[in-house]
Amino acid sequence: MKNIIVGIDFSLGSMNAMKHAVSMAIRLKTDLTLLYSLTPDAKLIEETNITLRSNILSIAEKKLMELAEYCQKHIHHTKVKHKIRVGKAAKEIAAEAKEQGRALVVVGTHGTSGFEEFFIGSTAMRIISSTEFPVLTVRDTVNIHRDLTDIVIIIDSSRETLQKVKIAALLSKAFQAKVHIVGVYTSKYRDLRDLVDAYVNKAEIYFNERDIRLESTIIESDKDPRRIIEISEGIKANLIISMKETDLYGDDPFSLTSFSQKLVNRSSIPVLSVNVDTSIFR
Repeated sequence: MKNIIVGIDFSLGSMNAMKHAVSMAIRLKTDLTLLYSLTPDAKLIEETNITLRSNILSIAEKKLMELAEYCQKHIHHTKVKHKIRVGKAAKEIAAEAKEQGRALVVVGTHGTSGFEEFFIGSTAMRIISSTEFPVLTVRDTVNIHRDLTDIVIIIDSSRETLQKVKIAALLSKAFQAKVHIVGVYTSKYRDLRDLVDAYVNKAEIYFNERDIRLESTIIESDKDPRRIIEISEGIKANLIISMKETDLYGDDPFSLTSFSQKLVNRSSIPVLSVNVDTSIFR
């Protein structure tokens, strides 16, 4: 990982995400990019509104420069830059991450719950589903210590579940954080439960070989992430790592009823969504 890209829209959520990104950049010794996306609007591109559009870009540039200077005061060994792209946020952040390569994307999210969750599209989820790189989502209301101390990693029976172990170890070593493995039984079938046990054991071996502090637990869970969130809150975790496409249920990551969507929307703890590398199965 060599770059961190944080989506900026000047909301409280994106400011909180930026502060988390600064903490990550310091510990991981990576460059940081503050990215603002100006969404095209028919009214703004009309000839009569060219001045208005120019003013918006000018104001955004000035604010981004101020934020970049603020971040650079805290990040001493790597570079902070700012950039404006024209287009929808999810598409432009994904494009920027692809251009930079080996990136971590950090975005703020307002979070939703209940009835509105089925009808409101989430920009954060669009970003998660648009990029191949891991995405850290941070709630706008979260007031959590930004130096990671406790990381929760979800292990289920899916064949790709162990792919998130490597990034968990990277973050744990960088922050000297403790890892909490939560093995999840989602079926009564013995074979699937045995798979969870085997994957948890493999993860434990991986972390132990790297002298990472570790705790493990196995739980029963349904399609609601509340049990995971309750456990994470109980141990005062400040990061949950989940596979963004197939953890637990193999749902479409952009389905508004998917586990990934619910976890991102409902968790007050930042969630790191890791993409599945399907190439290893070919």
